[in-house]
Amino acid sequence: MTLAPIFVVDEPHYHRIRFGEPHRFLGIALAVEGPAIDTVEIYRDGVRVFEAPSDLPCAELAGLRIPRAANCRFDFRMTVERGAPYEIRANGETLFRYEMPDEARLQRVAAAAAAKPLPDAGQIAVTQGIGNPETYRDSIVSGLFTLEALLEGNTIRNVLDVGCGTGRLLIGWHCDDPSRRLVGVDIDAALISWNREHLGDVARWEVGSVWPPLDLPDASQDLIQFASVFTHLPLDCQRAWLSEVRRLLRPGGSAVVSLHGILYATLLLDGEARAAFDRTGYHEIAGGAEGGSGFGTFHAPSFARQLFADFAHVEHFERGIVGRPQRHFPIASLQDVWVLR
Repeated sequence: MTLAPIFVVDEPHYHRIRFGEPHRFLGIALAVEGPAIDTVEIYRDGVRVFEAPSDLPCAELAGLRIPRAANCRFDFRMTVERGAPYEIRANGETLFRYEMPDEARLQRVAAAAAAKPLPDAGQIAVTQGIGNPETYRDSIVSGLFTLEALLEGNTIRNVLDVGCGTGRLLIGWHCDDPSRRLVGVDIDAALISWNREHLGDVARWEVGSVWPPLDLPDASQDLIQFASVFTHLPLDCQRAWLSEVRRLLRPGGSAVVSLHGILYATLLLDGEARAAFDRTGYHEIAGGAEGGSGFGTFHAPSFARQLFADFAHVEHFERGIVGRPQRHFPIASLQDVWVLR
């Protein structure tokens, strides 16, 4: 099976689009296998309306062992008009389709998010890897709509975010409906302190431990989020958290878990580590403390399904993509996302 290209749209997110005005389109298009991507093309109603090279420097991927990884960015300006959706294509494949969500609600959530304090670039880098405040704010708004797409319209009143960082995903739920009851837990006491000082109206913020349990009642949560958390926990700890999830979820509730899947294993593992992953479907790199960025885990889909076997319904979204072609901005970079019910 040939791996799909790495494709990321940095700009514009839906809430930034103003029809009839030129916009900057910025992102990454890199072939992991197969023919190289030289250009991205914009189509509308089946007609090509624009094209641009995808060969600009890309510091984020420059260290990967893939041809052209160091030069795979596109960056162009194009006027966006109301009407038919725009599609971004490369090598004949549609990589992203802009389909505007409910505009009034989108702008309402965006305005509420813009009024919230932003952490500094250093704090953002701790949780997101790149300390760009505007990209961070964009992901607050887009994250809400992606989570809703992942959850297929489930009613969400209570949300627990384990590994919440500076509260990015909880802010989106709050800005959409401030009456929701939200709880954020993180092992980084400094981040929780910032949240309590600046986002006290958004959620209840608690310093947690790497291992469960939490001081929350049984069957109290509609949604539990683990974005980039299991990716830094040993397997026994992951299993302990899944037991805690089953305790905390209400009947019909859901958990969202992101994992380093096949793509990450292909890009980051080699030698004995890759052989172990291919053999078992799982691998750990204990390069730091449990729960920290130096501790990394990788899950093949077959292994993840076994890990989540105690849940009644398990759905896998490779690289976090909901539907084909991609229409939503991922909540955890290129990580696989699993929805457990």
